[in-house]
Amino acid sequence: MTECEECKRYGLSRTNQVVYACALCGEQRCEDHAIWVPAHEFDRPTEKADEMKKVLDHGPHSGWYVFCGRTGHLPRGVMTRYGLNRDGGRIVKKIFDYEKRPGLESVKMWEVGVVEDGYEKEWNSSHYTPSCTLGPSLLVIAHAFQGGHMTLEKLHKTFSTAFESLADKKPVFYGADWREFLKIVGETPEIEDILGFACSRCGVVVCMNRMSPFYDRKKLKHIIRSPETFET
Repeated sequence: MTECEECKRYGLSRTNQVVYACALCGEQRCEDHAIWVPAHEFDRPTEKADEMKKVLDHGPHSGWYVFCGRTGHLPRGVMTRYGLNRDGGRIVKKIFDYEKRPGLESVKMWEVGVVEDGYEKEWNSSHYTPSCTLGPSLLVIAHAFQGGHMTLEKLHKTFSTAFESLADKKPVFYGADWREFLKIVGETPEIEDILGFACSRCGVVVCMNRMSPFYDRKKLKHIIRSPETFET
């Protein structure tokens, strides 16, 4: 009998369990432990949607793609649902530039609310946040560019806060030291250069906000197929 791998990890035993394969790696999840994304999120007539769809190895179930939620397998930039009857989740959509944090206009998809007990609850626009695992780092970067000229000292402080203090705590972030970072973005980078660096080091496989490709294609393939065996 096929079982939900997450249930097995928690020592739960269930009979007549219905399970679904993760669209990326195929690991089985029951309805309680699955992350659900509407199939129409990948049917948009955009290059980004086509790019994301190419990495999906398993098709949708009744209009929904399933994800296991392991490292790199929790989608961003798309609406997600979870829990029994899909009664929880995140509301993600495009917003106007004037609703975005200054400096983050290039971020397309924003988290604007939650789904609780099956009901959608949108936040006040002041609470909108980038649909991004590295969201706190993006906010630090944007704030740094609001204070005038980006000096080398200020750039180092931004790097230290955004990446060494915040992003490095995320299992999906594959960091670089200061010298490597400086070699990539230069001593006088634009904000897009630093945001692009952040994206290039983020191992979230499915993200509609991705601004640059992951820096290591071999590592990315490993993250897709066997995230539990990969170590940074």
